[in-house]
Amino acid sequence: MKRETYYHGVAGQKYGIWNTMRKCWQFGICEDTPMLAEARLFQKIGDDARKWRFEARPLPKEKS
Repeated sequence: MKRETYYHGVAGQKYGIWNTMRKCWQFGICEDTPMLAEARLFQKIGDDARKWRFEARPLPKEKS
């Protein structure tokens, strides 16, 4: 992901947290940028957010 997209996102796009191990969306996070989605993840679960399995990804249109 490019730095510009990470910090500012894409217009009209929301981001959530994808669990690559379970292959599902987790924690009900819906933010405007990937950086904000990761920050919300850290607020919810603390240092466990550093695990490799959590990724900020664009939400599908029906999830937004």
